[in-house]
Amino acid sequence: MRAFATSLFLAALLFGAAQAQEATVRVRLLEQKAPGTVTVSAEGGPVQVRVGDAFLGTLTPGNAATVETSRGAVTVRFLSTIETVPAVTFAPLRGSHLRLRAGSIDRGYHGTLTVSSDGRSARSPLRLVNTVELEDYVASVVSSEYPFEEIEGVKAQAVLARTYALKARGKGESYDLVDHVGSQVYRGIGSETPVARRAAEATQGEILTYRGGLIEAVYSSSSGGHTADNESIWDGRPLPYLRGRDDPVDGAAPDHRWTTEVERDRLLRALSRSFGTTVTGLEIAEKSREGRVRTFRLLGPRPRTVAANAVRLAVNTAFGSRLMRSTFLSIRRSGDRYVFEGRGFGHGVGMSQYGAREQARQGYSYRDILAFYFDSTRLAQHDAVGTDAPAYAETRPRSVPVEPIPVRPTAAERSASAPTIRTGW
Repeated sequence: MRAFATSLFLAALLFGAAQAQEATVRVRLLEQKAPGTVTVSAEGGPVQVRVGDAFLGTLTPGNAATVETSRGAVTVRFLSTIETVPAVTFAPLRGSHLRLRAGSIDRGYHGTLTVSSDGRSARSPLRLVNTVELEDYVASVVSSEYPFEEIEGVKAQAVLARTYALKARGKGESYDLVDHVGSQVYRGIGSETPVARRAAEATQGEILTYRGGLIEAVYSSSSGGHTADNESIWDGRPLPYLRGRDDPVDGAAPDHRWTTEVERDRLLRALSRSFGTTVTGLEIAEKSREGRVRTFRLLGPRPRTVAANAVRLAVNTAFGSRLMRSTFLSIRRSGDRYVFEGRGFGHGVGMSQYGAREQARQGYSYRDILAFYFDSTRLAQHDAVGTDAPAYAETRPRSVPVEPIPVRPTAAERSASAPTIRTGW
């Protein structure tokens, strides 16, 4: 019996390890910064330094390792050790975590960090991949992407962040996600807030599915009063759970309605650079059923029609994300300037974060919020995807009060990160 019990115990350990391995994501860090040198240190306890399966040494608190690119490899320096290797992994032991420094960036991370070269040349940047437990990742992402305190809205965001991360797994060779708006904003331990951690724990493992598969868990800051059909923003087939609908509680968002303007010549030069042609004018070509611009016409010697979201991203790159905050807009000339009058902030597909906040303030649960924005979806545990999980979304989207609770955003909220998120989607 003792041998049998021992076997069960070892099997349980192996199963637990396999489960833990499944519940991780690989995030590429600082891709946009392209660092050539980083410093890694240990906090709270020791960190093992490994090259493949080989043990290279141990970092203890107060010690640091420097890693720099070296013609397709990396050179590692710590204590009296100097090694040039294809890749090096820093693995914190229980109770420890990493601190990563690169230029002015100084951040702590849960999980392991693998450092390799991103190319063969002497100037190739480092590739930094953080393998982190899913719930630690979710807590950090929610803190960066959803800076509000109403717990039910935060829980809705946690479910979406988890769903998005799991759907991205396995698509890349060495990593699943990036740490910027190309995926979801992830800044490690330092950005984590108590309410985000609480939301991650309260919804642990919960994901949103449609017909047994993970949904496209998209969200934006503000819908402008009506969410968008997915195909009106991006190429692809219509998704039944991403249908545009009235979103009356979004009226509390600071960018629910807005007006901006820009010098006409500057805008046209920026569009010419971005699209590789001479642009002499800009006009709306087609709108979606709810009134969002689907395509713009670029006027010039060779007129062309382009997707509205592509124009918006080009404008944001040149002038910042607050000039053309969404494609839910009209455009007119005023002398030598273009004037944009618009609604909402971001692409408008899926969940409005300000709308979710307002629904939470009105007493709706995170299940209600997700059901409102993602019709006919199912809430399930991520290890049960493919099973017949019970549906919680109604067959028909429920209604919410047309008159939202009056909210006067603070100055801090108006300049917070929420209005700038998901602008890359």
